[in-house]
Amino acid sequence: MLRIKNRIEELLKKIKGAEKVKLGRSHLPCTLHPEAKLLKCITVKKTFPVLVTALASFLNPVSSLAADKYRNFEELKANESPFSFSVFSKEQDTDVLILSPHGGGIEGGTSELAKELSETYSAYLFEALKTPGAFDLHLTSTNFDEPQALEMLKEHEFTLSLHGYASNDQHVLVGGTDRDKAEAITNTINNAGYSAELLDAGTRLSGSSPNNVANKNKTGKSIQLELSTGLRKSMFNTFSLKGRSGTRNETFYNFIDTLSGFLNENVEGKGLTT
Repeated sequence: MLRIKNRIEELLKKIKGAEKVKLGRSHLPCTLHPEAKLLKCITVKKTFPVLVTALASFLNPVSSLAADKYRNFEELKANESPFSFSVFSKEQDTDVLILSPHGGGIEGGTSELAKELSETYSAYLFEALKTPGAFDLHLTSTNFDEPQALEMLKEHEFTLSLHGYASNDQHVLVGGTDRDKAEAITNTINNAGYSAELLDAGTRLSGSSPNNVANKNKTGKSIQLELSTGLRKSMFNTFSLKGRSGTRNETFYNFIDTLSGFLNENVEGKGLTT
C-alpha cells in the first residue's frame, strides 16, 4: 500500500496547478497496460474531472487488463502483418518449459532471457516486432492461445513464465501455482543479491489462475516471474528492441545463472507429475 500511496502522490504533484486532466482515446491502451507508465499517459489540458478515472484505473488495475486490442491469437493473426511478430520455440529434453508470451517490444528483456535459457531448457516465446504499436500484440495470459505454445505446454511438466511490469525499482514479483517452489525461488533470488517478493495467490500478477497459459502444462504447476522495468534495463547496456541482443551484461548472465541453478536443483527430474 505504501507504493500505491507514493505513486498517487507523484501523480498529484505532476498535475498540481492544472485545472483539468483529460485522457484521450489514444492514451487508454497505455493506461490500461501493466507495462505502461501511467504518468506518461496523461495529457494535461484545461479539464479536471478525469483525474478520478485515472486514479481508479491505477488503483484497480485488475479490470484494466481486459483492454487487449485482440481477444485471441486468431484475431490478432487475422489483423496484423506476419512481419509484426515472431514465434520462437526450442525443444530440449527437460521437464521445464520457459515461457515468454509478451516478448519483443511488449515487455522488453523477457524474450532475451527466454532465448538464453533455451540453450538448456525447452522454451517458447512470442515477440512483438511492430514499432510503434507493440502493445497492440499483447494478449493477456488468460487469453493467450497461440497453438504452438499450447502444444509445447502439453509436453512439459512445469512452466517458468517470464513477464515484465512497470517500475523503476529493481525488483521481482513472484507468483505461480506451485507455492512451495515460488517461495523457494523468491529466497534464491534474494540470496543472489536481487530483490524479490512472493505474491499471494489470486492477487494481480500472481499468475495463479488455471486459465493462465503458463498453467496449461501436464501438471498445472508453474512459477511466474514479473521483472520490473528497472531490473530488466539493468541487464542490458542498450535497452531497445534492436540493441538488447548485443548488449547483455554481467547482471543479465548472473540472473540467468540464478534461474538455471534453481531449476536444476529444484525442478528438473523431481517427479512433478500429479
